This record gives sequence, C-alpha cells and structure tokens, in this order.
Amino acid sequence: MGARPILLVDDDIQILKVYKKILQLNGFDVSTASNAFDAVEAVSREKFSVAICDIIMPKMSGMELLNEIKALSRDTEVIMLTAEGSISGAVEAVKHGAYSYLVKPVEIDELIGSIRKAEEVYNLKDENRALRMNIEENKWNIFIGQSEKAKLIKEQAQIIGKSDSSVLISGESGTGKEVIANLIHMSSPRSAENFVCVNCGIFNENLIETELFGSEKGAYTGADKTHIGRFERADGGTLFFDEIGELSLNMQVKLLRVLQEKTFERVGGERTISSDFRLITATNRDLKEEVRKGNFREDLYYRINIIPLEMPPLRERKEDIPLLFHYFVSKFSADMNKSIKHVNEDLLIALRKYDWPGNVRELRNITERLVVLSLDGILNKGNLPPEIKNLSEDDVLENMQTDDESMPESYMESKNKFEMEYILGLLAQHDWNIAATARIMGISRKTLYQKMNKYNIMRDKAGR
Repeated sequence: MGARPILLVDDDIQILKVYKKILQLNGFDVSTASNAFDAVEAVSREKFSVAICDIIMPKMSGMELLNEIKALSRDTEVIMLTAEGSISGAVEAVKHGAYSYLVKPVEIDELIGSIRKAEEVYNLKDENRALRMNIEENKWNIFIGQSEKAKLIKEQAQIIGKSDSSVLISGESGTGKEVIANLIHMSSPRSAENFVCVNCGIFNENLIETELFGSEKGAYTGADKTHIGRFERADGGTLFFDEIGELSLNMQVKLLRVLQEKTFERVGGERTISSDFRLITATNRDLKEEVRKGNFREDLYYRINIIPLEMPPLRERKEDIPLLFHYFVSKFSADMNKSIKHVNEDLLIALRKYDWPGNVRELRNITERLVVLSLDGILNKGNLPPEIKNLSEDDVLENMQTDDESMPESYMESKNKFEMEYILGLLAQHDWNIAATARIMGISRKTLYQKMNKYNIMRDKAGR
C-alpha cells in the first residue's frame, strides 16, 4: 500500500497554500482544510496518517478538532501548531492524544521531520492492526474435518503447498475452496508473505482491471491518488482468483499475459512492474465445457490447471457435520459474546439428515442463525429453517435406531473432537510453533501443552 495522505488545517489560506506546496515538493500527498468543520468532513471520508492543525481557529478550536479526529480515526497522528502565547493549550492537547506540537513560525525542516516521525508511528500502528487482524483471521481459517475425504484434501493441500505450480480448485459453491487455497499458501515457502484474494464475480470489467493492475494518479476521473493493485500486493506471496470462470475473455487475455511475463503496467502508467506470485484459482463451473463453448480460453485453462484439486460436497462427508457445527458455534458465540451450554441431540440428527445443497457455507449460515436466536444458551431444532426442521419423524427415528454408524456424537464428544482438530490445524499452519499457536488461541503455552497431552497430540503421530 502507498503512504496515507496527510491533512493540513489552518484558517490562513496563504499559509495553507505555501505549506501544501512545500510538503508536496518533499513527496507528501497533502489535502487541506481552511476550517475545522471541513477538516472533520475530510477525515470522515478518508483515512489520513497525519493531521497538522492550528490550535487557534474560529468556531471550533484545535482542541475540539483533535477530539473529533480521534473519534473518527483513532490512529491518525495529530500535530498541533501554536503561537508562543498558547503553548499551554498545545501541551494540554498532547495530554489528550496529540502526537506533538510545533511553535509558529515553524521551521520547514522541523515540520517535515515531525511529520515523518508521526508517519512512522502511524505505520507501526497500522502494521500491528494488520497483524492482529491476520491472527484473528487465521484463528478461524482452517479446514475442519476428520472424514477420509477431508483428510485426503488436507494432505493434498499440504503436499501441493511445497511446490510453486498453479492450482485449480474445483467444486460446488460453499465447499471451502478459499480455505483450502489459504492452507496451500500457509504450507508453502511463501507463507510469510501476502495471501491476496480476488473474487472475479463481484467486479465489473473496468473495476476489476483497476483492482488487478492498480492505477496511477489521474488515470481516470476521480483517481486522485495512486492505487496499488492486487498483482503488486501479491508480490512474493499467493494470488487467489475465486470464481475465475466469471472473468471476461478480454480480462482472460490480460491475465494470461501477466502469467507468462510476470510483468504489467498500472492503468494510466507506463512503468513496467514485476510481481512474483504463486497463482491459485477456483471455480464452481466445468471449465472444460466453458472452453468448448468458447467462454474460456483454452491456453489460459491449461496454464492454470497444472495441479487440479476437487473439493467434495458436504453431503459426501456428513461425518464432519458435528465437527463443523461446533467449530461455527465456537466462532459465532465468541463473536457475539454468548455462552452456548448445550446442543440438543435431535438438532444434530437433523443436521446430519439434511443434504446441504449450499454445502459448508449453508451450514455456517444456519449455525449463525441458531446462535443469534438462542436466548438460554441451548441450541435446539425449533430454530432451524423448515426444510431442515420438517424432516419426518420417521426419518429421524430410523436414523436413531438403525444407522448407528452415522449417529452424531454427543455435544461433548463433538466439542472435544473439534478442539483436537482445531489445535492440529493451527499447529500445522504454524509449522508446529507452540508459542505462535498459543498466541493465536489466546492461551498460555502451558495450557496448550496440557491440551496436547489431553488429546495425545504429537507431531509424528499427526503425520504433519
């Protein structure tokens, strides 16, 4: 990502013009506001790394503006400009969250130095925030399942991760293609770099080109800054194209060129940019059939289909349903700060009986619904949608009496299985680094060792 712009606020128009020009000549992307109200509006529209504000302004003071900026954008660093007679106010502003203050008339070198230091603080906060988000995302981004088909997919993903070849993941919508793509990335030498996703089905022709290639400032109406595209952001890491079958033929040609040359130009730019990324694609379409119909380029198909991977639908691994269900219960109860104490057995039976045309995504959505509607910490069949709830009593009775092998585990058995699988998944993702895994789980290393001992988890036994 490029550097965030900075905001300069002063009711003296001449000072604004002079400082803006000087700062631009020193490489800063500068926006200005001649009063505090315009500044508040600017901060509500756009993120700024640093705001430089005069402390004495009519109608709304610099101190009031500081509070407004921090309310809208807590991480924006604010530098106060003050005259000799109002230094005490600037000192008070620092106590209330301003980064620093400078006394007018400000030496340009001092101003530039202060802005650069404030930017460093902002960028550090930004990196820490991104790291926290990445940890939280990874915490819930593991492939859950103990069925033979689930185990095979996970084994294949970890083997594929060691190579750098293009992978085409196929399967019905909602089967977890992005989760497996992320597992391949986490199992690869590129795991420390970015995993960048592109959903080809949500962008129109013009927008996806800008999203992929990026754009230069002034490339089109409204392009007031340089935009870093996803090809560039994926340099050194993995680029995941979800629903690649939705790409237009024109964009397929452009993608093929980038894959062949590993270079591109931003929209409106002339400079050639290189990007070394590993490509993973996914589709719920039959791309061979799309090639036959003329909707998908044959040369691109063979380029992306070096290693094919087929995701099984949930109806073919129903023994994973209790495990997945508890996984989602844990996620949503944590998100909503709810305590789920019990799951009724008839609910688990109904979940196993249903065929799940929407696959894991549908199960995820149903679980969220159940957790939202639970008022007493008990999940029961009554809050299921009719197509699941109205399975005949004969079906349920038959399932309970004659199909012993398919009977869902009790809630505690399912919970223990989930916890074991969850720990194994995180350990595998982080190359069995105990400290990193414990940190992501939010527990101590001692507690993690106790849980590993409880489930007899050992690296050689896990085969990972």
